[in-house]
Amino acid sequence: MRIFTPKQKLAPTSHEVGSFFRQSEISLFVIILICGCVLAGLAFLDSGRHGLSLVGLGVALGMTFMGFQYGFASGWRQFLQTGDGSAVSLHFILAALCALVFIPVTASGIGPSGSLAPVSISLFVGAFMFGVGMQLANGCGSGVLFSFGGGSGRMIVALPFFVLGSVIGSVILPPVLAFGALDPIEIGEHLPLAGKLVVNLVLLLGAAGLFFWFGRRQGIYLTKRMLGATILIAVLCWAVFMVSRHPWGVTFGFTLWGAKMASFIGVPIEQATFWNWPGPKRALTHSVLSDTSSLMDLAMIVGAGLAASLSGAFGKASWPDAAQLFAAALGGVLMGVGARLGFGCNIGAFLAGTASGSVHGWIWFAMAMAGSVLGIRLRAIFGF
Repeated sequence: MRIFTPKQKLAPTSHEVGSFFRQSEISLFVIILICGCVLAGLAFLDSGRHGLSLVGLGVALGMTFMGFQYGFASGWRQFLQTGDGSAVSLHFILAALCALVFIPVTASGIGPSGSLAPVSISLFVGAFMFGVGMQLANGCGSGVLFSFGGGSGRMIVALPFFVLGSVIGSVILPPVLAFGALDPIEIGEHLPLAGKLVVNLVLLLGAAGLFFWFGRRQGIYLTKRMLGATILIAVLCWAVFMVSRHPWGVTFGFTLWGAKMASFIGVPIEQATFWNWPGPKRALTHSVLSDTSSLMDLAMIVGAGLAASLSGAFGKASWPDAAQLFAAALGGVLMGVGARLGFGCNIGAFLAGTASGSVHGWIWFAMAMAGSVLGIRLRAIFGF
C-alpha cells in the first residue's frame, strides 16, 4: 500500500496536472464549439446560407492558422534578424496562388473583383506604422486573431487596442488622404488577360524565389508541411473570394466593432467623414454579422480556439510580463491606425493587393518591412 506524507499529497503529479489540463481543454472545446454553433445560427438568421458559408470558412482559416502557426510578423522578423527568407517566400507563393484565381475572375466580370487601392501618402505612412506595430505586438491582423482565439495573453491585450486604433484611423484617414493620392495602379492593366496574369505571376514568384534564395544561403529550405499549409490557405482564400465577392480582409471588422462601441457610449462617430462613405455607412447601420470581415473575424477566433483546445495549447500558454503587455497595447494601437491609413493588413493589403495585381500591395509590403526593422529594434526596449 502506497503511503503519502501531507506534503507529497498536496503536490500534484505530472500525470494529475496533465489530466487537469486535458479535462479543462475538453471543457473549453465544448464551450467554444457551442459558441461557434450560436454564431453560425445567428449568421444564418441574418444572411442565410451566405453567412453560414462565411462562418465555415472563417472557422477553417482559424483552425489552419492556429494548427500550422502560420504567421507573418514572425516570418518577416526571422528574415530581418537571421536572413532566413523561407517564411516570406511562402507568403509570396500564397499571393501567386491567389492571383491564379483573383485576376482571371475579376477580368471575367462575373461578380467577384480584386482589391485595388490608391497610391497615397496615407498608404506609405500606414503600412510603416503597421510594420512597427506588428513586431511590438508579435502578431499581425490575422496573427492577433488566431492567437487571441488560442488564449494568448499578449493578444488579449493587443486586440482591444487594435480596435481602438482602427477607430482613430478611420477618423484621420480622410484628411490624410487629402494630402495626396493617385488613382489605383494595376500592374499590366493594358495587357490582355494572359499577359497581365503572367506579368503578375513572374513578379510574385520572382519575389518568392529571391526570399527562398536568402533562406537557402542559411541552409534552410521550404518544408512540405508549410507548403501544404500555404496551398490549403490559398484554397480557402479562393473560396472566400468567390463567396464574399472580394478578397479576404481582416481589419475592417475591428474598425466596425470599435465604431459600434463608440456609438453605443454616445460618441458621434457617425458624423465622421469615413463613416459617411457608402460602405462604412452601411456597415455601421447594419448588424456586425452582415459585414463579411466582422463575421469572419469572429469565426476565425472560434476556429483558432477549437484548434488550440484540441492540441492542448491553452495549458501551455503563459502570461507575459508587464513590459511585453505594454508593447502589445502600443503595437495594437499602431496596427489599428496603420491598417486604416494603409488600407488593410498583411491579408487585406499585402496579400489581397499583390494577388489582385495592384501596386499598392507591393508598396505596402516594402513599407511594412521597413517598419518591421524599427519594430524589432523597439522590442529590445521592452525586453524581448
